[in-house]
Amino acid sequence: MRLVLTCLVACGAALAQKPQANPDPAKRFFAKRPVVRVAITLSPQDRQALRDTPREYVPATLAIDGDKKGWPKVGVKLKGAAGSFRKVDDRPGFTINLGKFGGTERLHGLKRFHLNNGKQDDSRLCEWLGCEIFTAAGYPAPRVAHAMVTLDGEVLGLYVLREGFDRQFLQRTLGKTNGTLYDGGFCHDIDDALERDSGDGPRDGSDLDRLRDACAMMNEGRTAKLESSLNIKAFIDFMALEAMVGHWDGYCQNRNNFRLWCSAELGRSLFFPHGMDQLFGKAHASVLQHPSAIVASAVQQHPNWRKLYRARLKALLPLLKSSLLNKKLKAQGDRLERALKRHDPDQARELSRAVRKLMGKVSARYQNLGKQVRQPEPKALTFRKGKPRKLDDWNPSGETDHIELKKRGSALFIGCKSRGEQERRGAYRATVLLERGKYRVTAKVRTDDVEALATGGGGVRLMAGKRAGAAMLGDNKWTDVSCDFEVTKLQSNVDLRLELRGRNGKVWFRISSLQLAPVAR
Repeated sequence: MRLVLTCLVACGAALAQKPQANPDPAKRFFAKRPVVRVAITLSPQDRQALRDTPREYVPATLAIDGDKKGWPKVGVKLKGAAGSFRKVDDRPGFTINLGKFGGTERLHGLKRFHLNNGKQDDSRLCEWLGCEIFTAAGYPAPRVAHAMVTLDGEVLGLYVLREGFDRQFLQRTLGKTNGTLYDGGFCHDIDDALERDSGDGPRDGSDLDRLRDACAMMNEGRTAKLESSLNIKAFIDFMALEAMVGHWDGYCQNRNNFRLWCSAELGRSLFFPHGMDQLFGKAHASVLQHPSAIVASAVQQHPNWRKLYRARLKALLPLLKSSLLNKKLKAQGDRLERALKRHDPDQARELSRAVRKLMGKVSARYQNLGKQVRQPEPKALTFRKGKPRKLDDWNPSGETDHIELKKRGSALFIGCKSRGEQERRGAYRATVLLERGKYRVTAKVRTDDVEALATGGGGVRLMAGKRAGAAMLGDNKWTDVSCDFEVTKLQSNVDLRLELRGRNGKVWFRISSLQLAPVAR
């Protein structure tokens, strides 16, 4: 069975300052699946700068595998989204740019790489496994290793070392940089102003406009316009792989954790996978549900592309065979455990338990996928005699830093506390397939000290697509709230949200009250 995408350049294509010498000096490094020792040293003033402005680079000295001399003039800043960001004094994640301040050293050819703290992945293997699966499918993905990290003499522990999305990555995977690489940021879709990350493409966003306009078209020209704006076959594999590995916090399901390459060549634009630290969470997570993200929804609505998507689910399934993946997980887990054991035997045992738990999830997911790929097309949600349906499949979505989302007793909880006037935003999301008609989503909600934005607006809201119910602010006892909306297409997926947006506050949504019902016309 041929699983390699013929529409993509082989992933071995690489950046080479001296192509005749070594086109991809990091290839052997990642192939060894190393656990390197990384020591970061900051001056007191630069450490304070990371406390004050953590997203801005400061100079540091970096030592690899005990090199006493170290590399000066290295750029370091903190990274991480709502669930993984930690302050500099609390085991943070790092972005390392070896050339930011003129440094010439490279880590096996890498100029920029990331050190992820694994806050949302006790096994430290989800990102590595996800990239392994994408790469095995012939789809370009960043490479992953691991590191024992020390900051100013303090051992922080085991980190995930990941290749950066930069010109080197583009040259290695695509063999060119004649386009624009966009950063999806926190839960943004292509109708938002995405940050330009790299590449030689236009700076006016016209390449992104072309894809956005193609998705918005509803006439017969939509197919041709999409084909000229996107590598359709590659994107179908991207959708299938995100769904199969359970990447609920990726582009297709949550409009999050992605990079978008808008190529100068028509029909060659691609999405790259990113932020895969929460894979295989739900064995039963649907791969047949139509996604709500703009590009994914537009492609899945095309009958022929939907058929191809279903065919690719079956073709890619062998790559997720649990006996194959668990063998890899066991080998890499043992390697990480040995490295961690020298530092802290208790942490090594905890890691071993987390790896075994992940292996169990992989087995359960593969078994479920084998059933799903044979199932018929999903049908729209039905309502017996117009009675409400309970909604119990909600995913947390922290969209800014300093947001807490967790189940507390019989309620879904969101809490935030802002420093100054900064906006905080978090939500729970669910997607439902509905037939044409009018609907109402309802909930019982309690709030505590919810403060509006400094510019006004915000609060606690129920949302369906772009429709929103009345916002709640301040303190409220358990209150019935609702949001009415309409589906105008024959069938459509609707993104439902339980949202807190403001400077401070807490909110509880009673789980048993989360219901959806048709509204009589």
